[in-house]
Amino acid sequence: MHTSTPGPITLLTDFGDIDPFVGILKGVILSINPGAVIVDLCHKVPPQDIGYGAVMLDTAMDYFPRGTIFCAVVDPGVGSSRRPVLVETSDYFMVGPDNGLLWQAAQRNTIKNVVHLTRSRYFLSCVSATFHGRDIFAPVAARLSTGIQPAAFGEPAQELARCVPDTPEPVDRGLLLTVRSIDTFGNIGLNLTWENFKPYADKGFCLQINDTAITGYYQSYASAPENQPFVLTASTGYMEIAVKNRHAAKLLAVSRQDKILLMEKGSSPSSDI
Repeated sequence: MHTSTPGPITLLTDFGDIDPFVGILKGVILSINPGAVIVDLCHKVPPQDIGYGAVMLDTAMDYFPRGTIFCAVVDPGVGSSRRPVLVETSDYFMVGPDNGLLWQAAQRNTIKNVVHLTRSRYFLSCVSATFHGRDIFAPVAARLSTGIQPAAFGEPAQELARCVPDTPEPVDRGLLLTVRSIDTFGNIGLNLTWENFKPYADKGFCLQINDTAITGYYQSYASAPENQPFVLTASTGYMEIAVKNRHAAKLLAVSRQDKILLMEKGSSPSSDI
């Protein structure tokens, strides 16, 4: 293990909070390791949205102690040929489906080992075709937290399936951006870092969303005017669009994966966009 004592088991799923699925995962973990520390990262990843789950996992990972076991289950391919895997990185462990969900966070923390979970003695005795979170991933995470070494759970695997995030696409005098995330408050996360935005902020910019042009940048929500969309640097280091005390995504009719045009102020959109 990375530390002398096992780290917490952190759960990320698209299970929501209406059904008993999350509670069942915890029950399985505690039945195997009654002393396990379980942290709920999020259970409201949009259903089957692997990319969104990957962003959330990558965004949160660095704030957990070394040795944390991330049990992540956003798994539209459950029951198919996709592999169940355990990933050991420089600082963490990740257990989940090999469908791209784990790749972004794992590769950034440097992947040391990938294990294809094949040793069924570490699963529940009856493995269903529809709930590998309960039958495979939670039991493996729980047993890993007791100190069992990663290699015991299966065979060495090749590279993980990738879910590569969209990067800004250069266009004439600007960038074509993608909506990376939308949080509970309606803030619109962009696939644009402060470093890439700063040249536009220095010269003056215009973000074009549907029929709305956004030209204001503020350093905090409190410093922005009411009812006016603006840009700020989120705690993740990425840029986001917000409206003070309003739900920006609803107000601007924006969804995840939508495209947004960032231009130098005074420029006209390229005719080929």
